[in-house]
Amino acid sequence: MKNVTNYHREDAMSKKIHDKTRKIVRFADLASQWLLSVSRGVKESTLAHYNYTLNRYLLPVFGEISLSSLDEQRLERGILDVICATKGNHKPLGASSSRECLTLLRRICKYAAHLHLMRSIEILVKLPQEVRAQTKPLSTREQAALRDFVLAAPTPRKVGLLLQMQLGLRIGEVCGLQWRDFDFKAGTLTIRRTVRRIYCGAGKTKIVVQTPKTKSSGREIPIPHDLAVLLRQLRGNAKPNVWFLSGNAEKPVEPRCYRKSIQGYLRRASVRRVHPHALRHTFATTCLQTGCDIKTLSEILGHADANITLKRYVHTDMKRKKLEMQRVFSAVWKKRPTQVHSLA
Repeated sequence: MKNVTNYHREDAMSKKIHDKTRKIVRFADLASQWLLSVSRGVKESTLAHYNYTLNRYLLPVFGEISLSSLDEQRLERGILDVICATKGNHKPLGASSSRECLTLLRRICKYAAHLHLMRSIEILVKLPQEVRAQTKPLSTREQAALRDFVLAAPTPRKVGLLLQMQLGLRIGEVCGLQWRDFDFKAGTLTIRRTVRRIYCGAGKTKIVVQTPKTKSSGREIPIPHDLAVLLRQLRGNAKPNVWFLSGNAEKPVEPRCYRKSIQGYLRRASVRRVHPHALRHTFATTCLQTGCDIKTLSEILGHADANITLKRYVHTDMKRKKLEMQRVFSAVWKKRPTQVHSLA
């Protein structure tokens, strides 16, 4: 009986200490602990993005609140304040940023429940609807104009446009290329790294070179013969460790700078101003419209799932639609002329 009494006393004391801890621990403390727990399992850029989202959006609203004060109502009201920018610290969030903030908040609360600092809480809010503006790929005329501009006086920076438009590379992947990645004997290009600028706190950023976006993004791409010839001429005597765009072995060109160069090239080529990612869209659309199967294209683009390719990168226009409708149904009308006349 004495042992049972002692057990209940210890349990009550433990609960009392635990409740006191919950009152002391703020959401900001919990968020810091969660970041530390996930830091070794994610890329530096991913961790930087978590840090940015927390400091920019979540901590100004939840940071000083004790865990004992957090319940469904307070969490849902708080995330709506973040989305609607009630405090005026930032602009109202769109669908993508809203979803990221809600996902991060849920993960941190789940972590707190795992540590027994909070009960399991389900946060239910209606997020803004996503309005995805369809990226219009370059027309055949625009592609020809851009290609002619590049070939008139080719440089690695200009040829980088063709790597996006004819191989489907992302801008960060072009920035991350070294000459060692081109195998002219095999006629292939291997994507091994990407370059991006990340948040590192206190309003500061830095450039990082890291592995590609996903596991499937690290890929080997066949290079069309004419493009391979041009690249071989450009390389000259450059060593394998020289960065493709910068032309030196010290550091790569960062995407922000290269993006500005691309806009200048588009203007000089008399091509409408588009986001660099439109070049990748153009590649995907061109491949499909000329008969490339979706599985092959998906692997060239570095997608884990072919559905991503279909949903995001497949574009068509009215001219193409008319041609396909005519191709499909012209044979049907030719086969049954007698019935058509009788119906008339």
